[in-house]
Amino acid sequence: MVADKIREIVYRRKESISIDKEYSNNFNQEIRNPNKIPLSEAIKKKKGISIISEIKPASPTLGDIKKNINVKETVKLMENSDVVGLSILTEPYFFSGSYENLKIAVQNTNIPCLMKDFVVDPVQFYIANQLGATNILLINAIENQILAEYYELAIKYNLEPLIEIHDRKEIEDLKYLFNIGFSPKLIGVNNRNLNTLEINLNTSKEIIPILRNEFGENIQIISESGINSHNDINHLLSYGANAFLIGSSIMQSTDIIKKILQLKGEI
Repeated sequence: MVADKIREIVYRRKESISIDKEYSNNFNQEIRNPNKIPLSEAIKKKKGISIISEIKPASPTLGDIKKNINVKETVKLMENSDVVGLSILTEPYFFSGSYENLKIAVQNTNIPCLMKDFVVDPVQFYIANQLGATNILLINAIENQILAEYYELAIKYNLEPLIEIHDRKEIEDLKYLFNIGFSPKLIGVNNRNLNTLEINLNTSKEIIPILRNEFGENIQIISESGINSHNDINHLLSYGANAFLIGSSIMQSTDIIKKILQLKGEI
């Protein structure tokens, strides 16, 4: 079960997918090879704390976070802060994201770019590939019945999937992927409860050690949502997190570089 707001977002995304299909007509039919390494490789190579910084104009819980974002400038600030990758919201109705934001981000950075959306149709994989994303978010709780199909689509389109889970029961869906021959390299643990929309970092504390025990050291585990300070990051590192996806606290800051450096404990 998910909260009514999540169901509303997913319904609206499915309802509007014809717009995405029309947008996809702008591209050719060739599957692109990304010219950047994917997030899992970047995290493995990274020395120090790995932060995936998010371009997030709004959210259902916070409303408008930052209007009229200069994406090119924001991307440069984030890259200059030595983040390991970028997450770009493309969901237009509740997060004020766009494919244009993803396009600008990809064109103005050399680090991995995750397309973050509620993925409900194959056309979204095609668009992510054509725009040059290295990674795509798959939220297991909303489409777990076709997770294997979507995982395969991601690989077809040269996109490394970030599979997001929210509770320990979803680990069985990950096991199924391994059992049928897939090898997920990137798993996200979202600290937001999709039933209540409340955030609790103890979600990562509970789930990450189980993931590590089950799947070993070859997977990169990302803790997502509610990370506001260097203390939060240290807490999550102690439970085995490899990286941290941070959106709201960075976007709400008046000084992006300073905030990211504070999160990493460098100032």
